[in-house]
Amino acid sequence: MSRAVAPVPFTDLAPDEVIDELLDSPGHEIAEAYVTSLDSHVRAAGGRHYTPPALADQMWSQTLDACGQDWTSILDPACGAGSLLIAPLRDWLARHCDKAPELVLQGVASAVRGFDLDSAAVWLGNVILGAQLLSRWRQVPPPRRKPLPTLLRVADGLAKPAAAAQVVIMNPPYGRVRLSDDDRKRWGHTLFGHANQYGLFLAGGVEHLPKNGVMTALVPAGFLGGSYSQRLRGYLGAASELQRVAFLAERSGVFATGVLQETVVATFRRGSEQGRVICERITNGDGRYRRVGVGAGWLPEEVGQPWLLPRTPDDVALVSVAARMRHRLADYGWSVSTGPLVWNRRKDQIFEDPRKGDIKIVWAADIDGGRVHQDGRRDRQRYVRLAPAKDSFMVLSRPAVLVQRTTAPEQMRRIVAAALDKATLQEWGARVVVENHVNVLTCYWGESPLSTRILVALLRSEVVDRLYRCLTGSVAVSAYELGAIPLPDAATLERWAGLDDEELAAAITTVYEEPHVEQHCLELAEIAA
Repeated sequence: MSRAVAPVPFTDLAPDEVIDELLDSPGHEIAEAYVTSLDSHVRAAGGRHYTPPALADQMWSQTLDACGQDWTSILDPACGAGSLLIAPLRDWLARHCDKAPELVLQGVASAVRGFDLDSAAVWLGNVILGAQLLSRWRQVPPPRRKPLPTLLRVADGLAKPAAAAQVVIMNPPYGRVRLSDDDRKRWGHTLFGHANQYGLFLAGGVEHLPKNGVMTALVPAGFLGGSYSQRLRGYLGAASELQRVAFLAERSGVFATGVLQETVVATFRRGSEQGRVICERITNGDGRYRRVGVGAGWLPEEVGQPWLLPRTPDDVALVSVAARMRHRLADYGWSVSTGPLVWNRRKDQIFEDPRKGDIKIVWAADIDGGRVHQDGRRDRQRYVRLAPAKDSFMVLSRPAVLVQRTTAPEQMRRIVAAALDKATLQEWGARVVVENHVNVLTCYWGESPLSTRILVALLRSEVVDRLYRCLTGSVAVSAYELGAIPLPDAATLERWAGLDDEELAAAITTVYEEPHVEQHCLELAEIAA
């Protein structure tokens, strides 16, 4: 192998000793050993998380569903050690098995390419991919043998490649990044607030595709619904067609580097009109990944809005009904904000025992169980002393609906809501200060058809909790995504006003799961499968 691979100088990797157990290991294990050996700060700064081989195979299978078997060129702009290119390289070699080995070795360098800024990973990847070419290299008469072609290069994957690839596949780096003024101007059409590396790679990947080119990316599910990704969604939805989304059913144990974010494999086609989106789940049993059909969904007409897509087969009917609902909280006079008290910035103003003028704090723990109550675990930090002249904006003195902002992945419910009604507010002293792990929903209409009682019933229903999960890829419950929940029309809400609690709960379930769409949704599920 040392005679077949061209030497690539680098200084990043200087091993002190040979790791004997890796001598006979497959390439992906060597690549994984490299990335896990990096200092955790280096790995985090670069957002490096290599893809398990079985998951890489599923990504390639999903890509082939979109691009077909006759693809001509592929690029991984964040290739690391090239794990995502092993399956495409094998496919390409199998399709050119009848060609002369010298022609194959000449053509493969333009057919399979990868870029990365980590020179050690690039060298390692060239060795791993080069091993796939050795059988052809050996068929070349010794006098005519040349070093194997270099498929991976040290280069910026966000820069425009010299030649466009028909297919892009990637597991881009994750993590916020500070942009220069020039870069912020360059990517401004995709940014809303801070920049994340994976978002830049998604935008760049689509931008550099030719018409009808296909891109598949393994990325955090948060881009499907988060506020910070609204311009990214707007660009991706306008410039390409989202064809397939596969949700990873399991998070723990997928990446050796410990990524626990919910992730998806998303496939886009450049320049196509938006149609149905085939949704699947990728399950993992004993290290074996397989794609299981869920059903179909559609992107909203305003593609920058959260993408409401089914996560399970049971969600298909729910999403189909909700997609036709045009009303949101703001249409009924409700606003959503984050509790203003950042307690660790106000430690010297927070006390266990009150003095005159001190105000009670509402913590996230105080709204567990669907009602506002005083959780004893927070009583040592129960009161805040405000400066009347400058802190009055923090005081809540009107009824509201409170929703926890942060939940755990294993929680049965994503939305935990409770009413701070007039009676409860009076019990708490007629005014409170809400801590910033709580969303505060207030109504500025005098007679809104969406009353506090109906809103709390909606948020506490199992069906709306499921719907919210189809809007987001995060365990955080954001004000932005709460504001995007599809709601029934005013006439329906007015009919609900006279129902008792049991009747209201049943009516909510019925309106979101209309039986007449069941057959339509079964057909969509069959299409996806």
